[in-house]
Amino acid sequence: MARSVAEAKSAPGHSAPGEGRENAAQDGDVRPYLVAAHANMRRIKRLLSEPSAEAADQAATLLREIEVQLGCVAAILRQHAAKPQAEIRASVEELQTEVAALAAFLAGADKMLSGWLDAIRTRRGGYTERGQAAPLTLVKKLSVEG
Repeated sequence: MARSVAEAKSAPGHSAPGEGRENAAQDGDVRPYLVAAHANMRRIKRLLSEPSAEAADQAATLLREIEVQLGCVAAILRQHAAKPQAEIRASVEELQTEVAALAAFLAGADKMLSGWLDAIRTRRGGYTERGQAAPLTLVKKLSVEG
């Protein structure tokens, strides 16, 4: 994620609220980007509580925006070679924790769904999860009319 401020600003999905973002970046102020990233994280949490394909797509887009916003923060801090204030460090660490938790949640959900789909496929194919033939079930009564 080693990008310059200019590259980060020109990236699609770049967003930080307010018209003063250009001045904020020049002044070394990363707060608008952090505020936008936190707002996007809140939107992601809300979207994930309403599961749908559209919500998942929007959440993925917002997650990419957070990546760009954090890239802007890193580029601005690197450009100004300043040690971030405790408030800014805490905000970035909070975002890192939330993104890591979200990544773990999504990875776990993906693993669970993949396992669930595999189990359904093997059972429908007449096999157990271990690949052995499933036991036959006997039908006690069979009635044929015709």
